[in-house]
Amino acid sequence: MTKNVFRFTLAVLTLSTAVTAFGRGATPKELVIDLKFRPQEGVTSHTAEIPPSMADKTVEIRIVDKRNESDPKVIGTGTGGDDKSFPIKASLPIDPYIKDTLNAVAKDFGLKVVEKGGARVLVVDVNKFHIDESNKALGSVYTANVKLGYTLKNGSKTLTEGADSGEAHRYGRAHSAENMNEVLSDALKEAFANVLNDSRLQDAWSGKK
Repeated sequence: MTKNVFRFTLAVLTLSTAVTAFGRGATPKELVIDLKFRPQEGVTSHTAEIPPSMADKTVEIRIVDKRNESDPKVIGTGTGGDDKSFPIKASLPIDPYIKDTLNAVAKDFGLKVVEKGGARVLVVDVNKFHIDESNKALGSVYTANVKLGYTLKNGSKTLTEGADSGEAHRYGRAHSAENMNEVLSDALKEAFANVLNDSRLQDAWSGKK
């Protein structure tokens, strides 16, 4: 093999490897996304069945971040074309986003949400809020997991406690903030709907216990 032929073959192999890696998406050092509530109602829909006795009482929702993250802005992990992993981060702390989102969802479900002084206080512990991106030949598979603990109070008195979770999956474009927001939104909404559908919470909220 002449030097020119060897150089040409090496260049073709290098280009082929680069094209394959690009097709699967390059590996960023980290990916920072703006969290937005984008539930995909056409894919999955979760709701809470709110009895009138719950809807009659005002509620204040408080958020406590209880994830074990050294960097609280880290919300997940992604992989690139070379299968190396990188952190996925929120551009801002997640607490305000989750509070605003759950307030809006609670209102859509029929609850009377107030900022302060509610007849009920629902303390929501965010135990997990995580997105996993698995990079494939074309696009990525996204999996979101959300785990919420809750404490329902009447003033300083604890009425009941519990926990529930939500999960969502979808196939989408590589390193897509839009797709990440979709599955995180669906998982968060499912987890919160499951919390509100808990019969123990509904009975305590309504004053049956």
